[in-house]
Amino acid sequence: MTTDATRPRQRYSGDGWSLDVGEGGDPRIITLRGEFDFAVSAKLAEALPAEPGADRVVLDMADVEYCDSSCLQVLLLLGSRLRAAGGRLAVVTTVPAVLRPIELLRLGDVMPVHPSVAAVRASWGEEA
Repeated sequence: MTTDATRPRQRYSGDGWSLDVGEGGDPRIITLRGEFDFAVSAKLAEALPAEPGADRVVLDMADVEYCDSSCLQVLLLLGSRLRAAGGRLAVVTTVPAVLRPIELLRLGDVMPVHPSVAAVRASWGEEA
C-alpha cells in the first residue's frame, strides 16, 4: 500500500513559485507555493492536469503569498473542466492575499475556500 508520503508527485517550479501535483488519491491534492502572477500563469496552465476527468481536486494554497487574476483564471478553467466531467474543486487557504480576490470576484461558488483538507472533506459529506 502506498502512503501519501511515498506517492509519486509531479513537481514544477520557477522563480518564486512551485507546484506539486499529487498522483492518485481521492481527492487529488495540488500544492501551490509562492507568488503566482501573469508571468507564471502560462506555466501554471501547463503544469495543471489538462484533462482532469471526474477527479476531486483540492488546491492547497496555504503557502501562496500572491495570486493575481490571470492565475485565478487558470484555476477557474481547471474547475470548469472538472465540473463538466462530474468532478469537484476546492481551495484550502487562510491567506488573505488568496482569500480577498476570491471574495471580491465572488468566486466562492465555483472555487469554495476552506481552512483545511478536513474541512473540504466535511463539506463533501465525508468524515475527515
